Amino acid sequence: MSDHLIAELSGRLKLLAKDLSFLARPRYPLQQLNSLFPQHKSFIQELEDIHVPFSIDLKQKHLEIDQLFNDLTHADLTHDIKSIFIKRVEDYKILTEMMENFHSAKFYDLCTKLYGSSLKIGHNIQFQEFLGKIPHFCVEDIAENKLSGDLALKYLKDGLINTFGDIGLEVKPSHSLLSDSSAGRKTLKLNPNKSYSTQQLDIFLVHEGWVHLGTSLNGAFQTRHPWLASWAPRTTYLQEGLAVLTELITQTMTKQRWDKVLLRHLATSMAEKGSGASDIYAFLRHQNLDELDAFKLTLRIFRGVPLDGGMAFTKELLYLHGMVKLLNHLNLNSGDLKNLWVGKIGFEEHDLLMANDEIHSLSLPFFPKKLLDPEVKARLIQLQSLADYYLKDFDL
Repeated sequence: MSDHLIAELSGRLKLLAKDLSFLARPRYPLQQLNSLFPQHKSFIQELEDIHVPFSIDLKQKHLEIDQLFNDLTHADLTHDIKSIFIKRVEDYKILTEMMENFHSAKFYDLCTKLYGSSLKIGHNIQFQEFLGKIPHFCVEDIAENKLSGDLALKYLKDGLINTFGDIGLEVKPSHSLLSDSSAGRKTLKLNPNKSYSTQQLDIFLVHEGWVHLGTSLNGAFQTRHPWLASWAPRTTYLQEGLAVLTELITQTMTKQRWDKVLLRHLATSMAEKGSGASDIYAFLRHQNLDELDAFKLTLRIFRGVPLDGGMAFTKELLYLHGMVKLLNHLNLNSGDLKNLWVGKIGFEEHDLLMANDEIHSLSLPFFPKKLLDPEVKARLIQLQSLADYYLKDFDL
């Protein structure tokens, strides 16, 4: 097995993934949205209609996927590395099928293959009891300063420089986000239309900056395994779980933020069980979310699926499911939290790298030093103990 071959195949994986981030700017049935939510007409005008075609040649993408499958079958790779590549290509194949079946029940079925469902856990008492312990790790948002516009952007930019150094990372305003912040490969985006407490900005810094940007930076730094720089749906479980867990152990997670994480999970579960977009919106408003935030979260939950209920975009479940799975993963593997920052990896991929000692040959130039603090490590051990007590045999 040659490093040159891994690099070549990693490049092909990267090209496959390039056009498949369509869920970052999904389409919606705008006529139906305007009918259901006339009060949000101005925001709806910024969205794309489901009839707007995706700017991708799906027939060509399927040919590229089939060719890569074939080449991987005959490639001179170890079984473990070949397995990683094949499973990632399978993810990309599902994503292309989701694009072909956008806004349909088939889309939802494919989505659950990638991100699971809330229906499996139902009303699991142990899961609920575990979640009930989490507020003890949260803090109150007592920050008096509110920042907006350029001041908020500068606060985040300074935080990134303090964490990773002045390496050219950007913080940009984005008016089209369905959330308050998001991260790209070298960019953190922020909704500029709101004011944020410094504690809220710290949440964005830790979640999007430390975790999502940090793992992207390290992935791009790998020479032996450049595939670690590429995103695949199977990495989302670990990424979102790691981001939420990092908020908790650094005591960045406020009680208000935790309530919203729970709401995101509960609303997605309600949609899967039959609640339509209007019902979800009304529920979120009843939980004191302001109108636009409630509408944006409703849109997130109904990405790609009909608005009538019984289906959801289940990626929204991964904030909690990913955290639980990560804690159990750490308990089973006695793994170091630090080596989860090597790039965009899934749980199985992390196991394979650890089993083959490949993890030790990977570069880690970008790691938040605060995570080495003894108090942070102690909180991680506490959360692992809680997961071991409540969720040791928990299967998502």
